[in-house]
Amino acid sequence: METVPQAVWRWKIAAYLFLAGTGAGAVIVGVVGDFLGYELAAKIAMGFGVPAVALSTVFLIMDLGRPAKFLTAMRHPGTSWISRGVFIISALLVSGGLMVALWVWPFGGVLEAHADLRVTLEILCLIFAVVTCTYTGILIGIVISRPFWNNPLLPILFLISAISTGIGGVFFITPLVFSVLGISSPKTGEFVTRLESVDLVLLVVEAMAIYLYLAMVSDRAPEAAGLLLKGKLSGLFWGGFLGAGLAIPVVIEITSLVMHESALQSSAPLVAGVFLLAGGFLMRLLILAAGIRSPLILRTPIRVRPGF
Repeated sequence: METVPQAVWRWKIAAYLFLAGTGAGAVIVGVVGDFLGYELAAKIAMGFGVPAVALSTVFLIMDLGRPAKFLTAMRHPGTSWISRGVFIISALLVSGGLMVALWVWPFGGVLEAHADLRVTLEILCLIFAVVTCTYTGILIGIVISRPFWNNPLLPILFLISAISTGIGGVFFITPLVFSVLGISSPKTGEFVTRLESVDLVLLVVEAMAIYLYLAMVSDRAPEAAGLLLKGKLSGLFWGGFLGAGLAIPVVIEITSLVMHESALQSSAPLVAGVFLLAGGFLMRLLILAAGIRSPLILRTPIRVRPGF
């Protein structure tokens, strides 16, 4: 019988995991950018990341079926990882939302006048953003009945991917913001160029993590791994995720860095951003789809006593 993808958690949960991770990744980029003195780039990153995290909750509510279930999850954060996730994301939205709000007129001078408040908010944003990125991997990684998901490397993989897709979001939104507002900023262009170098490393590490992940689960969940490598999901895995989502951004970023182009005077970051975002969504969709129930593989034989 041909192995088919699981159909319980599908695109809505994939969208939830993707938007939460990408938004949190963009918040990390924004906080680091502000620490390094790239304030405009930080504002753009935070202005993209916080709404993305907020939008992720819409897809969670859609999957839960009723808003009342979402409110129940908020009131009982210790009952499940979805409930804990709602609490973590809410904390990120509060701290990140406050940070963005205090950057906007008429509160624009508040953070400049209160450096301690600025640093405190940024540290909180950074902590909750990293936890959000990691949580999206823990959420499905604790499901023991799905051995393809039950892997300690999954939260790390999701963290790496979240930061990369967060960078992709910044690549995508920054040229659009500059075009709409009719502004330019060489300093922001410098930051985007630095992000290209960082993301290039992240993509290589992500490819290695994917290889290790599949190697770790291939003996415990061979049917699930087969779905990605040679089964019904292989086209999306090889051509979509690895090809469009990893290889193409690597080529674009290397070309941009070698050509020494001004990041915001070329279309390279925007195009790379599109492929990074698509690849991040596909990765989560494929991991969810491959999480089929697999028979328990016993490492030691069961000995049955005579008479039983």
